[in-house]
Amino acid sequence: MIKLGDRVAPINNMSLSGVVVDMYQQQSEQWMVGGAMEGLFIIKVRLDKDGSEPEFRADDLMRLD
Repeated sequence: MIKLGDRVAPINNMSLSGVVVDMYQQQSEQWMVGGAMEGLFIIKVRLDKDGSEPEFRADDLMRLD
């Protein structure tokens, strides 16, 4: 589970490591037979390299130790 202040990196680009600064849930626009799908968590990360703050899906990030 990822929390605010954790060090993370995207699974597909490990050179973009940084610290989690914000998290929010995005509503899903997909519908299934039983109703709407669960929302996605979007995580904003302050990168170590240049200080920018891109947003990633929570399932695209890996927590660093």
